Amino acid sequence: MTSQQPQSAYRAIADRLRQEIQNRPSMTDLPSVSDLMAEHAVSRSTVRRALAVLHQEGLAEPLPGGGWNVRP
Repeated sequence: MTSQQPQSAYRAIADRLRQEIQNRPSMTDLPSVSDLMAEHAVSRSTVRRALAVLHQEGLAEPLPGGGWNVRP
């Protein structure tokens, strides 16, 4: 994903996570920010923007102290 613009990158990450949530109803935790950074070769802020999209859509929620859960 290094060739994408930052705006496209965060949307692509959000799309992939959204699809994974929909395909795996038993999924409770999202990958860590650092894992997503490494997987997609993007910055922390890009991953946080993707997670914010999922939060706005009601699909994910941040955990105290870090990490993200899939909203039931």
